[in-house]
Amino acid sequence: MKTAPRWLAWILNRGGFRAITLPPFGVYAVPGYEQDERLARHEAVHWAQAERMGVVKWYATYLWYSLKHGYRNNPLEIEARKAE
Repeated sequence: MKTAPRWLAWILNRGGFRAITLPPFGVYAVPGYEQDERLARHEAVHWAQAERMGVVKWYATYLWYSLKHGYRNNPLEIEARKAE
């Protein structure tokens, strides 16, 4: 995982998150979490989801599921948490 730029790390910290997958740009973690294996496995699942679905469809599906089910119950998040 790459270290998130300051502005992105600020946004992630404000939301209580430690990393984010932004296909096709990369996976970013707040400073100090770049080597977190559990987090890396979680984000790797998101990367694989985007590769499997296609980037545009993944973003649209992720947003739709988050609105419909909420973040915790988003099926894409549930799949990623299983890999942790």
